[in-house]
Amino acid sequence: MKKQENNLLHDENHPHDHDHENSCKDEVSGCSCCDSGLLENMGERDDDQHFKSSLSKMVIGWLLLALAISLEHLIIQPTLSIGFVTIENPISIFIFLIIVIFVGLDIIINGFKSLLKGNLQIEFLMTIATVGAFLIGEGLEGASLVLLFSLAEYIEDFALDKSKKSLYDLVNLNPDMATVKRDDQVFEVKVEDLNIGDIVVVKPGDKIPIDGVILNGATSVNQASITGESLAVSKILGDEVYGSTINEEGYIEIEVSKTFKNTIFSKIVDLIKESEEKKAKVDVFINKFARYYTPAIVLIAILVTILPSVFFHQPLIDWFKRSLVLLVISCPCALVISTPVSIVSAITSGTKNGIIIKGGEYVEELSRIKAVLFDKTGTLTEGKLNISNVISNGEYSKDEIIKLAYSIEDKSKHPIAKAFQEYGEANNIKVVKIDNFQSIAGKGLKAVMNGKSYYLGKKELFDYNKDLKDAVNSLYDANQGKTSVILGNESEILGLISLDDKIRENGKETMKDIKDSNVKTIMLTGDNNSVAKSVANYLSLDKYYSNLLPEDKLNILEDLTKQYNDIAMVGDGVNDAPSLARANVGIAMGISGADIAIETADIVLMQDNISKVSFLLKLAKKTMGIVKQNVGISIAMKATLIVLGILGYVTLLEAVIIGDMGVTLIVVGNALRIR
Repeated sequence: MKKQENNLLHDENHPHDHDHENSCKDEVSGCSCCDSGLLENMGERDDDQHFKSSLSKMVIGWLLLALAISLEHLIIQPTLSIGFVTIENPISIFIFLIIVIFVGLDIIINGFKSLLKGNLQIEFLMTIATVGAFLIGEGLEGASLVLLFSLAEYIEDFALDKSKKSLYDLVNLNPDMATVKRDDQVFEVKVEDLNIGDIVVVKPGDKIPIDGVILNGATSVNQASITGESLAVSKILGDEVYGSTINEEGYIEIEVSKTFKNTIFSKIVDLIKESEEKKAKVDVFINKFARYYTPAIVLIAILVTILPSVFFHQPLIDWFKRSLVLLVISCPCALVISTPVSIVSAITSGTKNGIIIKGGEYVEELSRIKAVLFDKTGTLTEGKLNISNVISNGEYSKDEIIKLAYSIEDKSKHPIAKAFQEYGEANNIKVVKIDNFQSIAGKGLKAVMNGKSYYLGKKELFDYNKDLKDAVNSLYDANQGKTSVILGNESEILGLISLDDKIRENGKETMKDIKDSNVKTIMLTGDNNSVAKSVANYLSLDKYYSNLLPEDKLNILEDLTKQYNDIAMVGDGVNDAPSLARANVGIAMGISGADIAIETADIVLMQDNISKVSFLLKLAKKTMGIVKQNVGISIAMKATLIVLGILGYVTLLEAVIIGDMGVTLIVVGNALRIR
């Protein structure tokens, strides 16, 4: 069973026990593919300065290389003898050494540090190859090796930076300062110093600095930073607004409802930063593989150098050159970087579309999903129930039935209760005093009013009195296909109230898209069978289950897991939390959903748009398809080049250009196609 501690807001005090593997743990990072966290310290590192410094070094290095090559052809350099060693073109060789030290010093240091720690890294392969090139008098190839390897590293850094640029931009979207109104005075304060209850002034065109409720004014707000949807949303008195969104039109004053670290925006940023901890399984495997791969390649290179000379009397120098070629070609940078660049690109794409993916492992899980389970209310439907009809079963008038039902529902937090509360407030209905309110899970509500017990809910709620069964069934049969609640007391059924819940407008197209990708669509609902059947038929779902209690949903999910192996659950309510936690991938619907559902889910859709589920499935399959392509390309190209290199058909320079930098460029370019 997967872990259930994926809190939307990261608790600094909770102990981390994530299954995070990293082949470069405790190492001094040199190769970007071995960075300990692609999203670590996001927004804090000065990437521009890092790129400028690296680029400047390489430009100087290439200029020095051109100078050294020119000197070899333009002037006759004296031969230098040191003991038994004779050095031709010593001036050029000296310049080649300067290039290696100036550009590749970090590579050499990291290579030897990995050797001392007994965990050989890619830099060690490059160090051996560079030193070996100079030992056999190939200073040009040694210097070129360092320059080309540094260029490959620069390309990798650039690709990683590009893939996480949108995430970096998101981290810096929220303003640092807020305009606060206190005692008729207006002044600036830092956003992190705002307290709940403070009044913040936001002018047209300004960013809203923190979550709050509008106390004065009306406007339209661009919520793209939260939901990914750039179409402005109208906001009036009493509406909630979110930090980092843009006030497009009117002057508003908002009352702060959350501290900065608890805002929706801060939670999104925390999730993105923590997503690196949950690596895709293929990424973890590749990192483990790389840990043993490098030492194995060093051993093979030694054998390639020695065995032909010892057993077949081949020239040692020739096979030493071939072993250097083998070391360069075998550099696993392209293989190691293939997964993280793809995963970060997928997470970035999700963020742009208002989807928060809490880790790379969920992208991988989604690509294998065989069935998607949907909650009905608030997921497949809009969850905005409206009272459409009231039927009296006897002496009570419709107004009396509504008044009693409203009084009971006023104590509840179920989505149905909101419909009654809105109806009661709109029609100025006075609440009857309630005693001994009780919520009966999955069935309905019980309350005492004026000394008499009343029941409001599903027909199963009235199983306590078999004499009421005919009256209950009669009312239900007259309201087939509608969400209904029955009102009754200990001895009689008073009436029935019907509610309408609109199916999401893009629901039908979304279900078709999901089914077209060979994924089953299944609905789990606590609603009655007639309502469930009506919704399932309209959406052309593969299967549906009705009249479910929260524990029933979990039991059915367990059974479906045995049938399909890999399933996703989409929901928004408190009763969906256990199922979201148990599914291979839990997807929470909308920022208006229950906090526990959002905390438990692995992926959060920041807008109430069911079509994002179809987008997610396509994104996951495309991402993992590209990961497989990249791994296949890396292995196939390197295996071919290794064979050619051992046979002597590949030079050291060709090994760097094609086997290292060339493969890396192909892999990175392929990964950046993920959008």
